[in-house]
Amino acid sequence: MITGDGENIMANTRQNLEGNVSREREVEQIRKAARQFAMQYFHFCKTLYESFGHDRAKELVQKTVYELAEDRADQMRENAICRGMPTDTADDFMAVIDLPFDGWIPEWGADHCPYAEVWRTYFDDHPWFKEFAPFYCDVIDTTTIEKFTHRLSHRITQNVITGGNSCLRNYYEDEKVKQGEYTYEVR
Repeated sequence: MITGDGENIMANTRQNLEGNVSREREVEQIRKAARQFAMQYFHFCKTLYESFGHDRAKELVQKTVYELAEDRADQMRENAICRGMPTDTADDFMAVIDLPFDGWIPEWGADHCPYAEVWRTYFDDHPWFKEFAPFYCDVIDTTTIEKFTHRLSHRITQNVITGGNSCLRNYYEDEKVKQGEYTYEVR
């Protein structure tokens, strides 16, 4: 942002890195970043949907989100291995997960997830997005656990995007995953 005298305020904005940050500020800052990501995902999907139609857009979204999840899972797995930690269970996965859970507040119910909070605002004007929003959660979460453990998969049993008050998952051993076949991998 440029002020009237030509000074670039954003470039000169500095945050004090000393001292403590209040929990309220921490949550606010995490949720701001998460909301921007949620908006970016919506606009990415919208561009693909308008350019290529439903089916091709969904294929491209699946491929992109799968590759993101694969990248994240590889980094988390490497992190665990470098630290001498196992990579076999959901607990192992959660021990090195790369999400800023401080911004997800369970007591807020359906709005605990900043992605869902944003994505639901698009549903009335873009009803097709009701399918694409929870698809992100399914592809990213399924792929990260599969690629991290090389043995587990999961299913979402409740999701705040589709009407739940929390997001619940069921993790299970999967023979296909053990053989290197991943649910959303595009071959």
